[in-house]
Amino acid sequence: MKNFLLSFLFLATAAFAQEPVHYTLEYHSGDDFLAVSIQLPEGARARTDTLIVPRSAPGTYSYTDYSAFVEDVSATVGDGVVIEGERGRGSYFTFAADGRPVTAINYRVDLRRMESVLTAGYESSKLRDNYLGLLGYSVFGFPEGLADRPVRLEIRASADWPIFSTLSPQSEPPSARAQFTAASFAELADAQYLLGRDVQVAEVDGAPIPLFVAVYSEVKTDLAEIGRRALLSLDGLARYFGYVPMPHYTMVLEYVVPPSPAHRYGFWMEHLNSMTGSNDAANAIKGYEENPPIGGIVHHMAHAWVPLRSYGEGYRPFEWQVAPLIETIWLNEGFAWYISFYNVLDNRKVLDFFRRTMASAPEYIKKSSLKDLSLLGSTQYGEDFRIGMNLFSRGALLAHDLDMKIQEETGGSRSFRDVMLGLLRWTEAHQRAFAYEEIEPIMSEAAGVDLSAIWARWQAPPL
Repeated sequence: MKNFLLSFLFLATAAFAQEPVHYTLEYHSGDDFLAVSIQLPEGARARTDTLIVPRSAPGTYSYTDYSAFVEDVSATVGDGVVIEGERGRGSYFTFAADGRPVTAINYRVDLRRMESVLTAGYESSKLRDNYLGLLGYSVFGFPEGLADRPVRLEIRASADWPIFSTLSPQSEPPSARAQFTAASFAELADAQYLLGRDVQVAEVDGAPIPLFVAVYSEVKTDLAEIGRRALLSLDGLARYFGYVPMPHYTMVLEYVVPPSPAHRYGFWMEHLNSMTGSNDAANAIKGYEENPPIGGIVHHMAHAWVPLRSYGEGYRPFEWQVAPLIETIWLNEGFAWYISFYNVLDNRKVLDFFRRTMASAPEYIKKSSLKDLSLLGSTQYGEDFRIGMNLFSRGALLAHDLDMKIQEETGGSRSFRDVMLGLLRWTEAHQRAFAYEEIEPIMSEAAGVDLSAIWARWQAPPL
């Protein structure tokens, strides 16, 4: 009997641990706000009295206070009483529940003001007459302590508005109401959500996995050509790595007329199973090109391997309340640049670009070690893009030196590709971020070559 009771208690505890958090997002055409409701699972209602709103997201390398656009925050407690949320001195709201279990949290997001204030295209969701493009991390918060819970999401929109999400892409998305699941808040926040009559979606034929393009454009675009470029990019990366880890992939592109002279575009964002590119309408893809410029697409797709599936400390698990300090941005970006341009696109001249970038760097960058420059870039990667450019240039040239050393020592039987596969295998086996001091041993073992001397040389400041 004792063993039976212990087993029952264990199973009951496990069941509670797996209870999902229920989100409802509601938007109706013509509104400036969307509404979010979070229903807490019964087993967790007494565990939280705080709503956390992201201040950053993986790969943004910046600080963005999304709580500034959150309004009318409230919580419902066990006796049905609604409590107004109190804005904290950070990116969070608290509720004076006085020990009563919180059953639901509700808030609104000011979409118009978000895009007005956040002038970098990659930071903000977009609202137009027949379109709503949402970055998950810009509109979703989570009850403190429940970020690792599975999520069930329902989106409600106007009757004639299709609802597309990179969580579960469909070429013919449902209208008015759609339901999705995510393994955790991180997956919910990492995804994109496109609503409205002006969303164009297509599945690309011939891809090794289900491949979709989802586009909103304020000028004429060629959806078939966009899909072809996505396929060229994915095929090239599949040949390089030898496999595709994503269950499906979506390339999300926006081409918008800038709302003001201050708005700027060009930085794209990588995600676990998708990428987003917010662009000036003047740069829309309008027709077939025999040799199209796909470097940006290949680069951001490559991130689905590294760092999204093999990463250093700080990148994952992500600290949503801060812009975390990350020591390995040079690896995240530089290795992806080297794979994409030097290998997949066979662009050997890109090495000269990396060298020129380093040579023309200001003194404060030249005096920074690789790790210190990455820490600086954790919040200023794009604010002073010389920081970002020197990070990916140093990382790419390190990758090239490793590549040449490995090929020389192994007679060409191994290459930098073996290093990348070794990092990916290590993360899959250990299910955690690698520490900084673990990187070189992992790479040397994967290559079968002692890479410590090259590693040590590139850690030092260029001066």
